[in-house]
Amino acid sequence: MPALSPAQLLLLVGGVLLATLILGALLAALMVWLTREVQAAYGQAPAAQAKAPAPAAEAAAAPSQRIGPWPFVISGLALLVVLAVIFYPMPQPQTAPPIASSEGHSAVPTPLATPAAVALQGNPEKGKELFAGTCASCHGPDAKGLPGLGKDLTTSVFVKQQTDAQLLEFIKKGRPATDPANTTGVDMPPKGGNPALTDQDLADIIAFIRTFNPHQP
Repeated sequence: MPALSPAQLLLLVGGVLLATLILGALLAALMVWLTREVQAAYGQAPAAQAKAPAPAAEAAAAPSQRIGPWPFVISGLALLVVLAVIFYPMPQPQTAPPIASSEGHSAVPTPLATPAAVALQGNPEKGKELFAGTCASCHGPDAKGLPGLGKDLTTSVFVKQQTDAQLLEFIKKGRPATDPANTTGVDMPPKGGNPALTDQDLADIIAFIRTFNPHQP
């Protein structure tokens, strides 16, 4: 539940008190009406009794009248209604947090993006430069691999079968020499040993690799 401001908290408390007073007034009016109905049902007229009081002997002989359990039942139900109004949790609307704009104001919340909407589009030209600065030290400037280091990426079946998203995650994690799937016996460090590479940089490198080794499931 989000934190309430002092004004909202004051309005909430005031609303609860107002609802309690209204329900209490309704309950009091209901009890007055119910008492009159019960007295009328038993033949007791308060006004008539006040004008002409019964003799003491008749009053002593008259059996005691019982109102019955209904006033208590109605009172209990009214109390349950009051408690339900006070303590019932109010559902809170779920909205995305506001996005701060460049001017410092909160922008209108936008729906959460789907995986397809956040897919990175690589630039093969930028990827070629990044590949030469990082990946070429093991895979060679032509991506055909170096003996005892990196594999030939131009004919790699693994690269061909991986999607761009899978290949990006693989490059981010790397593959240590102790991995059973490592067939070179050489560590492939995460991001090729260049932690400064961003996801967009890796997407650019993958776009460059796809120019000579396209994805084929």
